Amino acid sequence: MHRETVVPEGIYAPTWDFSQAVKIVDPGSLVYLSGIMGYRPDGTMPDGIVAQSEQLWQNLGAVMAAAGGTLADIIKVTVYVGESYLDHRAELRAVRSQYFSEPFPASTLVQVAGFANPEYLIEVEAVAALA
Repeated sequence: MHRETVVPEGIYAPTWDFSQAVKIVDPGSLVYLSGIMGYRPDGTMPDGIVAQSEQLWQNLGAVMAAAGGTLADIIKVTVYVGESYLDHRAELRAVRSQYFSEPFPASTLVQVAGFANPEYLIEVEAVAALA
């Protein structure tokens, strides 16, 4: 797999750790990850969006390992957050930055009015390209 970060001219630079676009040339396999939540391995949910975020990225790494890859293989993430996001923005960015490095995946952030369970505060779905 060959991965290129697309850096277009004439538009704004990314506002944090993401790429405007990621071009995959000759991917071996694409992996589509369902919405991943911050459940602990024992099935309990941590309190608070920061704790859920920390567990969520660990869970995403475990799913990628089971698929034969790592977080570095992720090319696109969609992050869904609830209303408490703005109160914890810097903390959530710091948590995420522990799990990704350049080249960053393409990313979309969506604030939602609610989740299927009021206990949920953040959810992430992703697409990965494996060599």
